[in-house]
Amino acid sequence: MNQPTQLSPMVGAIDLMRVNIEALPLDALQSHAAQVLDTIGALNSYINSPGPKSSNALRNAMWLVRKLVLHMARVRDLINAHTAAVAVIASAQSSGAANLAQGLRPFGL
Repeated sequence: MNQPTQLSPMVGAIDLMRVNIEALPLDALQSHAAQVLDTIGALNSYINSPGPKSSNALRNAMWLVRKLVLHMARVRDLINAHTAAVAVIASAQSSGAANLAQGLRPFGL
């Protein structure tokens, strides 16, 4: 049977950091965050696994983990910003509906 080819965690990390996260909607940001965390885990498994590895490979893997942690912080900031914006919009809509239900007239007349 043919098994699908999987990218190495190092190549996956580079691909994840190249995504324009500023343009992603909330659900895509959340799935991106899950992919970043999975890749960090895979890189940590590679770093801590027994077996021969070159010093360059270890150094690159550790560098990518640090870069992904910083990337993840930005992703979390964007998720929090999206969530706060949704909460503000929902609050404004509910307060606007409450004002209309009370029959408030414009300009305090």
